[in-house]
Amino acid sequence: MRLPRESESSWAHLTFAGFTWSSLLAWIEVPDLKEADRAELAKLAASLKSDADSLLKEARDTQDAALFARPAAQAKQNASLVVLKRRVNEVLSMVAIRLGGGSKEHPAVRAFLPGLLTGFARASVEDRPRLASEAAARLDSGEAFDERATLAAKLKDAAAQAQAALEANEAAQAGWSKERSEEVVAKGRLRLSLERTHRQLGAMFPGQRELVESFFLKSSGKPSEGTTEDEGPGAETTEG
Repeated sequence: MRLPRESESSWAHLTFAGFTWSSLLAWIEVPDLKEADRAELAKLAASLKSDADSLLKEARDTQDAALFARPAAQAKQNASLVVLKRRVNEVLSMVAIRLGGGSKEHPAVRAFLPGLLTGFARASVEDRPRLASEAAARLDSGEAFDERATLAAKLKDAAAQAQAALEANEAAQAGWSKERSEEVVAKGRLRLSLERTHRQLGAMFPGQRELVESFFLKSSGKPSEGTTEDEGPGAETTEG
């Protein structure tokens, strides 16, 4: 028996294990076998199926995290950062009008946002909520004008939402990493289960290597008998 490489996907391992499990069930129905052998094959099938089911669950959890949870968190973070940058630009423009006479180079405008929008946009995404919050605080404590409180509040709100989105994205990444680690462990258990099944079949059928190997897919991914070149596990069919 040659298992799939450890680097191969969980799905490749599940395909391999699925054939072996199905072979065990098929041989249980063979009338040539003793009742004791059938009972032993049933135990092997149940054990292998349990480990395969565990890997299937973990692989699906990892896939769900990769396809849905992580992209959702990334998209929310991206949207919140775009909103934050737009909000900073909006407030900056209003501050320039009210305190700088329309000039963003006025000292009062520079005091509000020293690097202006360019400096803010060049900052790392992790730093932007903090920079926006600090700018809002400077605006709150700076020179008064009619819209000051409203603009500071809008900036604080956008910064808070961006910070929450950053934290949620980090949690989603950690969640995916945890699921992936659990999947790797489950894949290792399935490999051990397949190796154990191979050994026990060898003990059940001593000297019958060809029979034992027939319970497992060949290295080509095909069964030992009765498979044409264009058939095999997962082969596509075309209806004409």
